[in-house]
Amino acid sequence: MSHGPRQNGEGARAPFPIRLDEGVRRLAHGMVILSGWGVLAMGLLVAADVLWRAATGRNFGGVDEIASYLFAIGVAWSLASAFHARAHIRVDIFYRRLPLMPRVVIDLLAMLSLLLVAAFLIYSSWTVLGTSWARSARSASTMQIPLVVPQALWCFGICVFCLSILTALLRAAVELPRGDLMGLAGRHGVIRADEEAQEAVTQSRGES
Repeated sequence: MSHGPRQNGEGARAPFPIRLDEGVRRLAHGMVILSGWGVLAMGLLVAADVLWRAATGRNFGGVDEIASYLFAIGVAWSLASAFHARAHIRVDIFYRRLPLMPRVVIDLLAMLSLLLVAAFLIYSSWTVLGTSWARSARSASTMQIPLVVPQALWCFGICVFCLSILTALLRAAVELPRGDLMGLAGRHGVIRADEEAQEAVTQSRGES
């Protein structure tokens, strides 16, 4: 995954919001890789269960439950990376016809609206987690897994998603007074078809 072009002033002497944003980007990148391994583990687990059932007529038990946890955690842990990759869907029928400054304003408004969604998700996930903690809730299956374990991992992914948006907005607040509109548009604007194609080529080569 590409983390976007380096901007002037980045590095060891860059302002704290810029270094913080880069750190959160690296965290999000690591989380989405772990999510991919989780999806792979989920697929292998389901395949093994199907083969075992075909051979013996019985299943392992709990595979569907573990797979559902891995899926939910994987989705939550991928949200921040999708934000940095500009993969969240946006309607751009008029966006591409606008000059740079209006596009940047729209990008900022889009991040603010996404921040509201992330805040609501944090509130909802924290409510669920708190309820499970207070009731010492366990799964209804024979595995009796404490629900706070998968729910805490799920909630962590949503928190990093919210943190990614916050740090991106802080970085924008630092760079906008400098007039670095191209840098902001390059990180958070609607991705163009040529950029998407270049990203696919870069990923196919194993580059970052």
